[in-house]
Amino acid sequence: MASRPIKTASLFTAAGKRALMEISQPQPGSFACDGLFPDGAQSLFRAWRTAATPLYRYTFGPAAFDPALTLFGWNNLPLHDTLYTQPQTVLEQFVTQGKDRVEHCRRTAWAGFDHWSGNYYHWVAHTLPALRYFLDHAGRDDVFLLPPLTRWQEDSLDLVGLEPHRRMMTRPGTRYEFERVIYTDFIRGRADFTSSGIARHAYASLRSAVSPPAPAKRFLFIDRGDAPNRHVPNGAELTAAFMQLGFERVHPERLSLREQIDLFAQARMVAGFLGAGLANIAWCQAGALVYELVPSHHQNPCFLAMSIQGGLQYWGELVQTGVQGHDHTSAAMLAADTGRIIGHARVLMHRAGTGG
Repeated sequence: MASRPIKTASLFTAAGKRALMEISQPQPGSFACDGLFPDGAQSLFRAWRTAATPLYRYTFGPAAFDPALTLFGWNNLPLHDTLYTQPQTVLEQFVTQGKDRVEHCRRTAWAGFDHWSGNYYHWVAHTLPALRYFLDHAGRDDVFLLPPLTRWQEDSLDLVGLEPHRRMMTRPGTRYEFERVIYTDFIRGRADFTSSGIARHAYASLRSAVSPPAPAKRFLFIDRGDAPNRHVPNGAELTAAFMQLGFERVHPERLSLREQIDLFAQARMVAGFLGAGLANIAWCQAGALVYELVPSHHQNPCFLAMSIQGGLQYWGELVQTGVQGHDHTSAAMLAADTGRIIGHARVLMHRAGTGG
Protein backbone atom coordinates (compact mmCIF):
# COMPACT_ATOMS: atom_id res chain seq x y z
CA MET A 1 0.00 0.00 0.00
CA ALA A 2 1.33 3.42 -0.95
CA SER A 3 1.97 5.77 1.94
CA ARG A 4 -0.13 8.88 2.29
CA PRO A 5 1.32 12.09 0.88
CA ILE A 6 2.95 14.18 3.56
CA LYS A 7 1.08 17.38 4.31
CA THR A 8 3.45 20.35 4.10
CA ALA A 9 3.41 24.12 4.09
CA SER A 10 5.44 26.78 2.29
CA LEU A 11 7.55 29.61 3.64
CA PHE A 12 5.08 32.13 2.26
CA THR A 13 2.14 30.38 3.90
CA ALA A 14 3.96 30.27 7.23
CA ALA A 15 5.08 33.89 7.05
CA GLY A 16 1.95 35.35 5.49
CA LYS A 17 4.18 37.78 3.60
CA ARG A 18 7.78 38.23 2.58
CA ALA A 19 10.26 41.11 2.64
CA LEU A 20 12.48 41.88 -0.33
CA MET A 21 16.19 41.90 0.51
CA GLU A 22 17.52 42.72 -2.95
CA ILE A 23 17.10 42.16 -6.66
CA SER A 24 19.84 42.51 -9.27
CA GLN A 25 19.53 43.01 -13.00
CA PRO A 26 20.74 40.30 -15.42
CA GLN A 27 24.42 40.76 -16.22
CA PRO A 28 26.66 39.13 -18.84
CA GLY A 29 30.10 37.83 -18.08
CA SER A 30 33.30 39.76 -18.68
CA PHE A 31 35.06 37.21 -20.88
CA ALA A 32 38.78 37.22 -21.48
CA CYS A 33 39.52 37.66 -25.20
CA ASP A 34 35.80 38.44 -25.58
CA GLY A 35 35.21 34.72 -25.10
CA LEU A 36 36.72 33.79 -28.47
CA PHE A 37 40.21 32.53 -29.37
CA PRO A 38 41.87 32.79 -32.81
CA ASP A 39 41.63 28.98 -33.14
CA GLY A 40 37.83 29.26 -33.00
CA ALA A 41 37.49 28.04 -29.42
CA GLN A 42 34.74 29.76 -27.44
CA SER A 43 34.35 30.13 -23.73
CA LEU A 44 31.64 28.02 -22.18
CA PHE A 45 28.57 29.98 -21.04
CA ARG A 46 29.44 32.85 -23.40
CA ALA A 47 25.78 33.82 -23.87
CA TRP A 48 24.83 33.26 -20.23
CA ARG A 49 23.43 36.02 -18.01
CA THR A 50 22.89 36.17 -14.28
CA ALA A 51 19.30 35.78 -13.13
CA ALA A 52 17.09 38.63 -11.93
CA THR A 53 15.85 36.49 -9.05
CA PRO A 54 14.39 38.55 -6.19
CA LEU A 55 15.81 37.51 -2.82
CA TYR A 56 13.42 37.50 0.12
CA ARG A 57 13.39 36.92 3.84
CA TYR A 58 10.52 35.17 5.61
CA THR A 59 9.51 35.61 9.25
CA PHE A 60 7.33 32.94 10.82
CA GLY A 61 6.50 31.22 14.08
CA PRO A 62 6.02 29.23 16.12
CA ALA A 63 8.69 27.27 14.30
CA ALA A 64 10.67 24.06 14.61
CA PHE A 65 14.10 23.18 13.24
CA ASP A 66 15.71 19.77 12.87
CA PRO A 67 19.46 20.25 12.27
CA ALA A 68 19.99 16.61 11.28
CA LEU A 69 17.54 17.10 8.41
CA THR A 70 18.28 20.81 7.99
CA LEU A 71 14.55 21.38 7.68
CA PHE A 72 12.17 23.88 9.24
CA GLY A 73 8.59 23.34 10.30
CA TRP A 74 5.60 25.49 11.18
CA ASN A 75 2.38 24.47 12.94
CA ASN A 76 3.63 20.86 12.97
CA LEU A 77 4.07 20.90 9.18
CA PRO A 78 7.43 20.64 7.40
CA LEU A 79 8.18 23.60 5.15
CA HIS A 80 8.82 21.92 1.82
CA ASP A 81 10.69 24.86 0.29
CA THR A 82 13.39 24.67 2.98
CA LEU A 83 14.18 21.18 1.70
CA TYR A 84 16.63 22.69 -0.82
CA THR A 85 18.11 19.78 -2.88
CA GLN A 86 17.33 16.98 -0.43
CA PRO A 87 15.02 14.09 -1.37
CA GLN A 88 11.32 14.22 -0.56
CA THR A 89 11.76 11.41 1.98
CA VAL A 90 13.25 13.99 4.36
CA LEU A 91 9.78 15.51 4.72
CA GLU A 92 8.44 12.20 6.03
CA GLN A 93 11.38 11.86 8.40
CA PHE A 94 10.62 15.30 9.79
CA VAL A 95 7.08 14.21 10.61
CA THR A 96 7.95 10.81 12.09
CA GLN A 97 11.26 11.46 13.84
CA GLY A 98 13.03 13.83 16.18
CA LYS A 99 10.37 14.45 18.81
CA ASP A 100 12.13 12.85 21.77
CA ARG A 101 14.68 15.58 22.46
CA VAL A 102 13.25 19.07 22.13
CA GLU A 103 14.88 22.34 23.13
CA HIS A 104 12.94 25.59 23.37
CA CYS A 105 14.35 29.04 22.58
CA ARG A 106 12.56 32.35 23.10
CA ARG A 107 14.97 34.40 21.00
CA THR A 108 14.44 35.10 17.31
CA ALA A 109 16.57 32.65 15.34
CA TRP A 110 17.92 33.17 11.83
CA ALA A 111 18.54 30.23 9.49
CA GLY A 112 22.29 29.88 9.04
CA PHE A 113 23.20 26.79 7.02
CA ASP A 114 22.06 24.20 4.49
CA HIS A 115 22.49 20.42 4.52
CA TRP A 116 25.95 20.66 2.89
CA SER A 117 27.25 23.11 5.47
CA GLY A 118 30.63 21.36 5.63
CA ASN A 119 31.20 22.08 1.94
CA TYR A 120 33.36 25.15 1.37
CA TYR A 121 31.31 26.44 -1.58
CA HIS A 122 28.02 26.11 0.29
CA TRP A 123 29.41 27.94 3.31
CA VAL A 124 30.84 30.74 1.18
CA ALA A 125 27.84 31.09 -1.16
CA HIS A 126 25.02 30.54 1.34
CA THR A 127 26.07 31.02 4.96
CA LEU A 128 28.39 34.02 4.61
CA PRO A 129 25.91 36.25 2.70
CA ALA A 130 23.12 35.22 5.10
CA LEU A 131 25.42 36.08 8.00
CA ARG A 132 26.30 39.46 6.48
CA TYR A 133 22.60 40.26 6.17
CA PHE A 134 22.04 39.11 9.77
CA LEU A 135 24.80 41.39 11.06
CA ASP A 136 23.35 44.35 9.18
CA HIS A 137 19.66 43.80 10.00
CA ALA A 138 19.08 41.49 12.99
CA GLY A 139 17.90 42.58 16.41
CA ARG A 140 20.47 42.77 19.20
CA ASP A 141 19.15 39.63 20.91
CA ASP A 142 18.64 37.59 17.73
CA VAL A 143 20.72 34.45 17.21
CA PHE A 144 22.25 32.87 14.11
CA LEU A 145 21.77 29.10 13.83
CA LEU A 146 24.95 27.10 13.32
CA PRO A 147 25.98 23.45 12.84
CA PRO A 148 28.94 21.80 14.59
CA LEU A 149 31.82 23.87 13.25
CA THR A 150 35.20 23.18 11.69
CA ARG A 151 38.16 25.40 12.52
CA TRP A 152 37.88 27.38 9.29
CA GLN A 153 34.17 27.96 9.86
CA GLU A 154 34.86 29.28 13.36
CA ASP A 155 37.49 31.56 11.86
CA SER A 156 34.95 32.98 9.40
CA LEU A 157 32.62 33.88 12.29
CA ASP A 158 35.45 35.54 14.19
CA LEU A 159 36.55 37.51 11.14
CA VAL A 160 33.11 38.99 10.49
CA GLY A 161 32.64 39.79 14.18
CA LEU A 162 29.76 37.49 15.11
CA GLU A 163 29.76 37.68 18.90
CA PRO A 164 29.60 34.40 20.85
CA HIS A 165 26.26 35.21 22.49
CA ARG A 166 24.68 35.55 19.02
CA ARG A 167 25.86 32.11 17.89
CA MET A 168 23.33 29.35 18.53
CA MET A 169 25.02 26.00 18.11
CA THR A 170 22.65 23.20 17.12
CA ARG A 171 23.17 19.48 17.62
CA PRO A 172 21.89 16.72 15.35
CA GLY A 173 19.46 14.58 17.34
CA THR A 174 17.80 17.56 19.03
CA ARG A 175 14.80 19.39 17.62
CA TYR A 176 14.59 23.10 18.34
CA GLU A 177 11.42 25.10 18.81
CA PHE A 178 11.33 28.87 18.43
CA GLU A 179 8.75 31.59 18.87
CA ARG A 180 10.08 33.20 15.70
CA VAL A 181 12.44 32.27 12.85
CA ILE A 182 13.77 34.39 9.99
CA TYR A 183 14.75 32.50 6.85
CA THR A 184 16.64 34.16 3.99
CA ASP A 185 16.75 32.95 0.40
CA PHE A 186 20.55 32.64 0.57
CA ILE A 187 20.20 29.45 2.60
CA ARG A 188 18.32 27.63 -0.15
CA GLY A 189 20.67 28.74 -2.91
CA ARG A 190 18.38 31.28 -4.53
CA ALA A 191 21.28 33.69 -5.00
CA ASP A 192 23.62 31.18 -6.65
CA PHE A 193 23.01 32.47 -10.17
CA THR A 194 22.50 36.15 -9.39
CA SER A 195 24.93 39.02 -8.93
CA SER A 196 24.17 39.68 -5.28
CA GLY A 197 25.34 42.94 -3.75
CA ILE A 198 24.89 41.46 -0.28
CA ALA A 199 27.20 38.56 -1.11
CA ARG A 200 29.72 40.93 -2.68
CA HIS A 201 29.71 43.01 0.52
CA ALA A 202 30.14 39.85 2.61
CA TYR A 203 33.24 38.78 0.70
CA ALA A 204 34.76 42.26 0.56
CA SER A 205 34.42 42.66 4.33
CA LEU A 206 36.23 39.37 4.93
CA ARG A 207 38.96 40.24 2.45
CA SER A 208 39.54 43.64 4.06
CA ALA A 209 39.65 42.03 7.52
CA VAL A 210 42.47 39.72 6.43
CA SER A 211 44.40 41.20 3.55
CA PRO A 212 45.29 44.88 3.09
CA PRO A 213 45.08 46.04 -0.53
CA ALA A 214 48.11 44.82 -2.49
CA PRO A 215 48.98 44.32 -6.16
CA ALA A 216 47.42 41.15 -7.60
CA LYS A 217 50.35 39.37 -9.24
CA ARG A 218 50.07 35.66 -8.47
CA PHE A 219 49.02 32.91 -10.87
CA LEU A 220 47.33 30.07 -8.99
CA PHE A 221 46.29 26.57 -10.02
CA ILE A 222 43.92 24.77 -7.67
CA ASP A 223 44.95 21.12 -7.39
CA ARG A 224 41.98 18.90 -6.53
CA GLY A 225 44.42 16.24 -5.36
CA ASP A 226 42.53 13.37 -3.74
CA ALA A 227 39.08 14.98 -3.95
CA PRO A 228 36.63 12.06 -4.29
CA ASN A 229 34.29 13.71 -6.81
CA ARG A 230 34.99 14.21 -10.54
CA HIS A 231 38.44 12.60 -10.48
CA VAL A 232 40.48 13.22 -13.66
CA PRO A 233 42.72 10.31 -14.82
CA ASN A 234 45.67 12.55 -15.77
CA GLY A 235 45.23 15.14 -13.06
CA ALA A 236 48.86 14.92 -11.93
CA GLU A 237 50.10 15.47 -15.49
CA LEU A 238 47.85 18.50 -15.88
CA THR A 239 49.01 19.98 -12.57
CA ALA A 240 52.65 19.56 -13.58
CA ALA A 241 51.97 21.30 -16.90
CA PHE A 242 50.39 24.28 -15.14
CA MET A 243 53.35 24.51 -12.77
CA GLN A 244 55.78 24.41 -15.69
CA LEU A 245 53.85 27.30 -17.20
CA GLY A 246 54.44 29.35 -14.05
CA PHE A 247 51.40 28.69 -11.88
CA GLU A 248 51.65 28.04 -8.16
CA ARG A 249 49.97 24.78 -7.11
CA VAL A 250 47.45 25.38 -4.34
CA HIS A 251 45.74 22.87 -2.06
CA PRO A 252 43.13 25.12 -0.38
CA GLU A 253 42.11 22.45 2.13
CA ARG A 254 45.63 22.54 3.61
CA LEU A 255 45.43 26.28 4.34
CA SER A 256 43.67 28.16 7.10
CA LEU A 257 40.81 30.43 6.05
CA ARG A 258 42.98 33.49 6.62
CA GLU A 259 45.69 32.02 4.40
CA GLN A 260 43.18 31.23 1.65
CA ILE A 261 41.71 34.73 1.70
CA ASP A 262 45.13 36.37 1.72
CA LEU A 263 46.46 34.17 -1.09
CA PHE A 264 43.53 34.59 -3.46
CA ALA A 265 43.34 38.33 -2.77
CA GLN A 266 46.79 38.45 -4.41
CA ALA A 267 45.77 36.42 -7.47
CA ARG A 268 46.04 37.85 -10.97
CA MET A 269 44.72 34.61 -12.45
CA VAL A 270 43.12 31.51 -10.93
CA ALA A 271 42.82 28.23 -12.83
CA GLY A 272 41.18 25.02 -11.72
CA PHE A 273 38.41 22.51 -12.13
CA LEU A 274 34.89 23.23 -11.02
CA GLY A 275 34.80 22.37 -7.33
CA ALA A 276 34.50 23.77 -3.83
CA GLY A 277 38.06 25.12 -3.82
CA LEU A 278 37.20 27.47 -6.68
CA ALA A 279 34.90 29.33 -4.28
CA ASN A 280 38.09 31.10 -3.22
CA ILE A 281 37.62 33.40 -6.21
CA ALA A 282 35.27 35.24 -3.84
CA TRP A 283 38.41 36.80 -2.33
CA CYS A 284 39.94 37.92 -5.64
CA GLN A 285 40.24 41.59 -6.45
CA ALA A 286 38.18 42.98 -9.33
CA GLY A 287 39.86 42.38 -12.67
CA ALA A 288 41.46 39.03 -11.81
CA LEU A 289 40.96 36.28 -14.39
CA VAL A 290 39.26 32.95 -13.68
CA TYR A 291 40.06 29.99 -15.96
CA GLU A 292 37.54 27.32 -15.01
CA LEU A 293 37.87 23.75 -16.29
CA VAL A 294 34.28 22.52 -16.53
CA PRO A 295 33.58 18.77 -16.79
CA SER A 296 31.15 17.99 -19.60
CA HIS A 297 28.85 16.03 -17.27
CA HIS A 298 28.50 18.88 -14.77
CA GLN A 299 28.15 22.16 -16.67
CA ASN A 300 27.22 24.53 -13.87
CA PRO A 301 27.68 28.32 -14.29
CA CYS A 302 27.80 29.07 -10.55
CA PHE A 303 31.42 30.21 -10.72
CA LEU A 304 30.71 32.42 -13.71
CA ALA A 305 27.99 34.02 -11.57
CA MET A 306 30.51 34.50 -8.75
CA SER A 307 32.97 35.99 -11.25
CA ILE A 308 30.38 38.46 -12.54
CA GLN A 309 29.48 39.37 -8.98
CA GLY A 310 33.12 40.09 -8.13
CA GLY A 311 34.00 41.97 -11.31
CA LEU A 312 36.33 39.19 -12.52
CA GLN A 313 37.25 38.15 -16.05
CA TYR A 314 36.28 34.60 -16.97
CA TRP A 315 36.97 31.80 -19.40
CA GLY A 316 35.15 28.48 -19.16
CA GLU A 317 36.97 25.51 -20.75
CA LEU A 318 34.72 22.55 -21.52
CA VAL A 319 36.56 19.34 -20.62
CA GLN A 320 35.15 16.20 -22.22
CA THR A 321 34.86 13.42 -19.64
CA GLY A 322 33.08 10.62 -21.52
CA VAL A 323 30.44 10.43 -18.78
CA GLN A 324 26.89 10.25 -20.09
CA GLY A 325 24.16 12.34 -18.54
CA HIS A 326 24.53 14.96 -15.84
CA ASP A 327 25.79 14.45 -12.31
CA HIS A 328 28.18 16.16 -9.94
CA THR A 329 30.19 13.23 -8.59
CA SER A 330 31.27 10.83 -11.36
CA ALA A 331 34.95 10.49 -12.23
CA ALA A 332 36.00 11.35 -15.76
CA MET A 333 36.40 8.38 -18.10
CA LEU A 334 38.62 10.34 -20.48
CA ALA A 335 41.94 12.04 -19.84
CA ALA A 336 41.85 15.81 -20.05
CA ASP A 337 43.33 17.32 -23.23
CA THR A 338 46.42 18.79 -21.57
CA GLY A 339 47.78 20.34 -24.77
CA ARG A 340 44.59 22.26 -25.50
CA ILE A 341 44.09 23.36 -21.89
CA ILE A 342 47.68 24.55 -21.45
CA GLY A 343 47.66 26.25 -24.84
CA HIS A 344 44.61 28.25 -23.84
CA ALA A 345 46.07 28.90 -20.39
CA ARG A 346 49.17 30.40 -22.01
CA VAL A 347 47.06 32.87 -24.00
CA LEU A 348 44.97 33.77 -20.96
CA MET A 349 48.07 34.14 -18.81
CA HIS A 350 49.42 36.70 -21.27
CA ARG A 351 46.10 38.57 -21.27
CA ALA A 352 45.97 38.52 -17.47
CA GLY A 353 49.55 39.73 -17.23
CA THR A 354 48.93 42.64 -19.57
CA GLY A 355 45.46 43.41 -18.24
CA GLY A 356 43.95 42.75 -21.65
